[in-house]
Amino acid sequence: MTVDEKTPATKGAVKTTRLVRGIAWFFEKWSHFVANHAVALIVICVVLTLIGTFKVATTPNENDITGYTPYGARARDEFDVMTDFFAHNGNGIAMFVLILPTRHESVLHPDVLREALRLENILSTNFTMPTAEGKHQNYQEFCTNFCQINEPFVQFARSYLTELDNSKNGTDLSERISLNYPITSIYSRKMSIQPNFFGIEMMNETAKTITNIRSSKLIALQLRSERKEGWNSQGIKDFEMSITNYFEKEFKSPEIRVLTLSTSYVEAEVVRAGMSLLPFLVVGFVIMAIVSSVTTFFSALYMQQVSIHKFSLAIAACICPFMACGTALGALFFCGVRFGSILCVTPFLVLAIGVDDAYLMIHSWQRVTAERRKHPVEGDSPGSRLSEVLVDTGPAILISALTNIFADVAGCFTSSPEISLLGYGNMACIFCDFLYQITFYSAIMTITGYFEMKDEAQKRHIKTIACGAENDDSSCTSSSVESFDVVVKRRVATFLETYISLLTNAFFQVLVILTWIVFLVISIYGITIMNINLSPRKLFMEDSSLREMDDLRVKYVVPNYYLANVFVRNPGDLTDGKRLERLNNFVDEMEHLNGSWGALGTNYFVRDFIDFQAAMNEEEEAEGGEEEKSIVKRGGIDMNNLPMFLEWPEYLFWKGFVQYHSESNHTVLDRFFITFAIHGTNLQEWPARGDALREWRKVVDKYSTEFGLSVFSDDGIYVDLIENMPTDAWQSAVATLA
Repeated sequence: MTVDEKTPATKGAVKTTRLVRGIAWFFEKWSHFVANHAVALIVICVVLTLIGTFKVATTPNENDITGYTPYGARARDEFDVMTDFFAHNGNGIAMFVLILPTRHESVLHPDVLREALRLENILSTNFTMPTAEGKHQNYQEFCTNFCQINEPFVQFARSYLTELDNSKNGTDLSERISLNYPITSIYSRKMSIQPNFFGIEMMNETAKTITNIRSSKLIALQLRSERKEGWNSQGIKDFEMSITNYFEKEFKSPEIRVLTLSTSYVEAEVVRAGMSLLPFLVVGFVIMAIVSSVTTFFSALYMQQVSIHKFSLAIAACICPFMACGTALGALFFCGVRFGSILCVTPFLVLAIGVDDAYLMIHSWQRVTAERRKHPVEGDSPGSRLSEVLVDTGPAILISALTNIFADVAGCFTSSPEISLLGYGNMACIFCDFLYQITFYSAIMTITGYFEMKDEAQKRHIKTIACGAENDDSSCTSSSVESFDVVVKRRVATFLETYISLLTNAFFQVLVILTWIVFLVISIYGITIMNINLSPRKLFMEDSSLREMDDLRVKYVVPNYYLANVFVRNPGDLTDGKRLERLNNFVDEMEHLNGSWGALGTNYFVRDFIDFQAAMNEEEEAEGGEEEKSIVKRGGIDMNNLPMFLEWPEYLFWKGFVQYHSESNHTVLDRFFITFAIHGTNLQEWPARGDALREWRKVVDKYSTEFGLSVFSDDGIYVDLIENMPTDAWQSAVATLA
């Protein structure tokens, strides 16, 4: 825009650009259209709002647990690899259950273990999933590869109770049973109980005892199953939520308390937390309406334009943004946009913007009214006054809307899916709010203006009768007592003059600048030393059991058994001893990282398979054995024995780790995964978990091209989010400034 200029030829008129003149022409014409169709515009806006709000109310709330992870983050690819392995035809069942004692310090108390065994049986048998044929199957009936996932705990608990009874009866402990942590051995069958017992205190004594565990704070169990044909997402959610609801509301036990964790429960709790914001919209509306009414009243009092109709404008200023949100969000949902809980924040943001625009229009209307009272114009009407108001404030409202819209554009493409969703919602609502400001709110302003002008005419008529038509205004208005609004105006003017004098004082200006510099230095220093920390528990309400679940996980589970899942997508020909040696080297490097449990904390099926293969070679002398022995001599393993290996009772555990297919009478290993565990109290903090993930990734990257490796950590999506926060912050700042 050009600089304002005044010349004698224009007598004070402001020279403007064609753009400004075009905007002014549009708002001038539009204001008369609004004035002539005020009621119709109000009805149309209300109908659109009702339709949109109905769509919002009937749209299910859906949340993505990876939605806050930035676009392009490595954790997103790792999550996809994990999901593809476990749920290549859709998400299956994955549930985590914590058991806590209520009357005893340790879960090793026999009463607690008996209740835990009863609970494990309930999990396996009491909850059913419908099949494609219309039948209902429980977990033991529909599970395939992960049926034995809780078997280490079951065997440990049963053996412990048996040994405890034998000890009380004076019977010697079995030499073939070793119920130690982390590896338990029962009749030569070795099992890891690390995933099942946490918060452990170990025995110091060297004497023979049932177990080397002195006490344990909690027990962890899992339910996991691939998605079966005929299942749907809602059925899986219902299954998982039926378990949660049972243990939250129905399960009774004097010995234990149960907490559950599943994707379905997390989503439900995030939705509940998001919906909890809705009552605050009512509270926010009430507060804003009160503040708006009071401030509008004092503004009208200052301008000597107090009227009951000002309260209509103040209330409508708060209603208009909510109408815009209902209409805009409803339109987005009609277009297929997902209703995420983060959109519940949008009305709060739009409310501030919309009320600000309404204030601009109210103050401009009052200025125009004051001018026309002093200098009446021919053909004065609500439409002509609205025309001047929109020409005056319309460009500012438009620029404000565009500024906020373009600021959200940056977030739509540089952050994460949830932030993008928030950006789409904000842009749509702000744009709709702008439309409602120049339609719905302008129409209400026109109607209230009609009544105000009618009141003005009546007051002038009364004043004319009271003073007499022959008297001039000065003799009529003279009074020894000033009116209240005149006194208020004088006091406000005195305050503003004093305040402006202070602002223009050189000493005060220097003081403000120095204060600002000190504040800036402190802020920059604070940013440099600030630790970025996140907690998923902040997504849940105060009464959610997931908060306690997260606390227990961070306190007991993570420091003792922090897991990395490495997916081997291209195992290749493991009959080749050199290739198998390279894979073993990778496993060895992972097991020697800082804090690693070593081989004790690793689940690597190849080790058990080699033992199985060696046993088979010793026992078999049938034809074909020589070929297998030659493979062993070369240092490789024979995949043709893999199906038999996975069917042996002591190796059923590995079925969930391995995926293969048969081809020309040969077994081909498609992919498998390995778990590595580390420990350390420092893992309770996010920076330590981030360091661990980076170490895992560093080793994985060395072998990734050979074996198609990918590492997944449950906290990976949050670690990458934390690392991306500084980048998001400065990019958003630059985009907003631009």
